[in-house]
Amino acid sequence: MNRKRIFLGVCLVVCFAMGFALDRAIVKGAFRKYFGVDAATLIKSPLAWWRVEQRGWDSFKTLQYTQDHGGVHLHRYLETQLLPLNVDGTRLSDAYPVPKMGGAITVVGTTVLILDRLGGLYRYDLTTRSFGMLEGIPPLPNNLEGFLVHRPGPPVNLAEAPNDEFRARALTFLSDRRELAVAHDKFDEAVGKIRTVVSLIPFDPTTLTATGTWQEIFVGDAFDYGPGANLGGGRLAYRGDGKLYLTLGDRGITDPKVSEDPSTTFGKIIEIDLTTNKSHLFTKGHRNPLGLTFLKSGQLLSTENGAYGGDELNVITEGSDYGAPNVTLGTDYNSYDWPARTSPVGRHEGYIAPLFAWVPSIAPAQLIEVNNFSSRWDGDLLIGTLKASSLYRLRLEDGRVLYSERIWIGQRIRDLAQTSDGTIVLWTDDTQLLLVTVDQDQLALKRRTPNVIGIMVNEVCLSCHHFGPTSPADLGPSLSNLLNRPIASDTFAYSSALRAKQNLGRWTPALLSEFLSDTFKFAPGTIMVPFQLNAAEINDIVDVLVRASDRSAGLARSR
Repeated sequence: MNRKRIFLGVCLVVCFAMGFALDRAIVKGAFRKYFGVDAATLIKSPLAWWRVEQRGWDSFKTLQYTQDHGGVHLHRYLETQLLPLNVDGTRLSDAYPVPKMGGAITVVGTTVLILDRLGGLYRYDLTTRSFGMLEGIPPLPNNLEGFLVHRPGPPVNLAEAPNDEFRARALTFLSDRRELAVAHDKFDEAVGKIRTVVSLIPFDPTTLTATGTWQEIFVGDAFDYGPGANLGGGRLAYRGDGKLYLTLGDRGITDPKVSEDPSTTFGKIIEIDLTTNKSHLFTKGHRNPLGLTFLKSGQLLSTENGAYGGDELNVITEGSDYGAPNVTLGTDYNSYDWPARTSPVGRHEGYIAPLFAWVPSIAPAQLIEVNNFSSRWDGDLLIGTLKASSLYRLRLEDGRVLYSERIWIGQRIRDLAQTSDGTIVLWTDDTQLLLVTVDQDQLALKRRTPNVIGIMVNEVCLSCHHFGPTSPADLGPSLSNLLNRPIASDTFAYSSALRAKQNLGRWTPALLSEFLSDTFKFAPGTIMVPFQLNAAEINDIVDVLVRASDRSAGLARSR
């Protein structure tokens, strides 16, 4: 038995040495060019190499599909600056007839609890990967029936009215108190208006059932139903010391300037003492804060939606005034002005300035501090966005944002959380749960997806181009679905020379071959650097681009 083990060990050492010699000495680079990795990596991670190779063109499938027409379950590979990711998803509305837009999630053990826009509660078992009703909990006391009776206008099915401002807004589990906290709108029949309230219910995390009844611990000021009232905030954060924090938007009221008025709850962050159920104004001057979280350091951060530009990331400190609506880094919609301003347009003078801001707007929602995910990301901020349909990863260093990375998801990300094993859970306005983990196989091979499918594309094209959505920072347009796409048609800033070729219609394999053979001849004045490619190399590139396009493009190639 020992001899067999010694023999196997010697064989492994010899194979490793031979591979190393082949890669470094005998035919340096040839091994890597053929297999896509060096010999040492292949010997150390042969199964990872094999699994990645088996993916083939699945690596190019993205989350960019039409809402309401995706599969019941999806799996995608996603590439970021520092990490390759796996994204596994499933959709609640494929299992239950739930309203879309809004809602929230929280993680309890191996279960994701889900709050839909109208207050329905569901669960997703991370072990069995299945949805279920969260039974054993009384209905949320939001007086939805009263609202439907008194709601202005014609009768409407709120499940099919995603922009209606009556909604449930946040859900969090207070583990030390064994309670669920929900921020939600409630119709107050006494005044015929809506209020944002916070309700608590005792909750057993083992059985996932209530052990008591709902208790209302905070009641916000009443507001009229109408346009603009959707700027409600409503995010919760808990730091484990009996203090719960709630964000409230200004409901679009800028005259009078309710965010600056300490006698109202609009445009404020509220601190609620869970021992006494008393609350007080913590900060003011907010427009629509949709994200709130505590860092491990104890620092409280919030994201806030501006109007046309000027979305903010703020460090929240008690007693501070963040300036809305008096100051903003953006403008009013369809305007170069901000009528409520007290400082020059685009300046944030006289009030607490944001730690970071986005121009143009991305509509940031909830945020978390990443922990136990990967040493490459741990400690970074991860922010879900609505308008940008992306995650943003922010690196904080010495009290400032060192950089911001946009990670395209293709869905409006309303909420996000992490499980105990580090998995990042996203909740989208399409009622999808997306589970994000590190793609360990791809990481072990130390190579990006394009390396798997085309040597020439990787060596020639990807120094400027990419496979994914085009952003203003890209040096070249996306190569995804290039075949049968109108020439110079996406969001990239093409040269006038290539735009002049739009009369040719869509890209075809023949046009691509002609372009790659002599870019200057095809489009005189183009800014694309020409390559000296032979016919075989051009065919290799075109074949890859055909296969990286949709099926109709592939069929066009065969014809």
